[in-house]
Amino acid sequence: MKKKGYMMILACCLLLCTGCSANEDADKVAGIEGVDIDMAQESGSESIPTQEDDIKSSLSMQSGLNQFQGLDEIQYAGGDRMLLFADRIYLYELTGQKAIAETEYPDGNGGDGNFKTWIMDSGYCLAYETFAEGEEAQTDTTESVISGEYGGGEAAITGSYHIIYAYYDTDLNFQKTIDVTALGADVNFIYQTAPSMDGRQIAVCEQGKGISLYDVNTLEKVDVLQVDGKEYAGIDGLSSVNQVAFTENDSRIVFLGNCIENDKGYVCYGSVKTDGSSLAVHRENTFDIMNVFAEHTIFSEELPDDRTSGQVWIYYPIQDTSQMVQLSEKIESSHVWGSDKGNCFITAVRNDNVGWTLRLYDVKTLKLVSTKVYEVPNTDDYREPHICYLEDQRTAVLFQRPYGENEQYKVGIVSFQ
Repeated sequence: MKKKGYMMILACCLLLCTGCSANEDADKVAGIEGVDIDMAQESGSESIPTQEDDIKSSLSMQSGLNQFQGLDEIQYAGGDRMLLFADRIYLYELTGQKAIAETEYPDGNGGDGNFKTWIMDSGYCLAYETFAEGEEAQTDTTESVISGEYGGGEAAITGSYHIIYAYYDTDLNFQKTIDVTALGADVNFIYQTAPSMDGRQIAVCEQGKGISLYDVNTLEKVDVLQVDGKEYAGIDGLSSVNQVAFTENDSRIVFLGNCIENDKGYVCYGSVKTDGSSLAVHRENTFDIMNVFAEHTIFSEELPDDRTSGQVWIYYPIQDTSQMVQLSEKIESSHVWGSDKGNCFITAVRNDNVGWTLRLYDVKTLKLVSTKVYEVPNTDDYREPHICYLEDQRTAVLFQRPYGENEQYKVGIVSFQ
């Protein structure tokens, strides 16, 4: 996805698995350049990668992934499946190395924008941002003006940003769309919103107003938590909410926000039940990325602060307790990806002219369980990878966007068998 400077949260999953490998190792996996469609089709295989034939199976899988034109993002889709955002949206089966469903982008968006997907009980919810030029604001949408700074001195363009939710079934058959902004929600970014896993509600955190719920069917609004940026003494110092996500079978909302203590502002995290009860607010570090699962949330940082070592925090909202995971390197704090089921998380550290050092951590034991080196000699040609780790397959899929004069993306497969 083209980031536009926004943060994205990884797709939320509600299932748990049996855990991760407990064996530490430091294997090297060769990075393989993208290949054309013909070679990808000829290299196809139905077998699951084995430790004895890592490089061969890595070539086969990567060939299958690299056949999609304009691939710009990968996201979890449950089991051994991933959603690929390319010229179209594809539902890709990793073990079978093939697309099993596909669909057009909603509203003819064409993939030009910021996208995020959630796995629902009955399919998927795809959220995207769109800009409507020159429309007359009939709702509380955000009016914006694009000036000549990027338009070569052309006339200013007026319009408004909208957050759209598109719902699909498990086979990517389109169901419906909802304009979240048109509901009256004053939101500009996807991470300020989240769908419930049963598909019935949408949570939003409006700037300076707190958290509200919208019913998908009736479009009715219910206030869950109200803040105004000033009267925060009675709600544990909470002055604003910036990110939200459903957890605990849609009965609780986890959030990132800001709080004020002794007239000083801090980043904070916490949770509240959807009926407004059981509010918990904690001031801790400078978290701005969260991966939310059924029973816990993984908090990490976009950029490391002045700490001497890397850290990730595991928050259990039901017990209202947190645990810290000590990372091997400080830089890992800014490169953390939750696994598909949440029992592990993976980090990546760039090694110039060598590749990426990948480290797999166990959420339950809080320990490093495995280390791999994914070899990419020309690391300067790529941005930091986006990583999906599929627990049942013990496989990491790395999507690397090109950087500088390089124009070719790279998809890598790393087996943690």
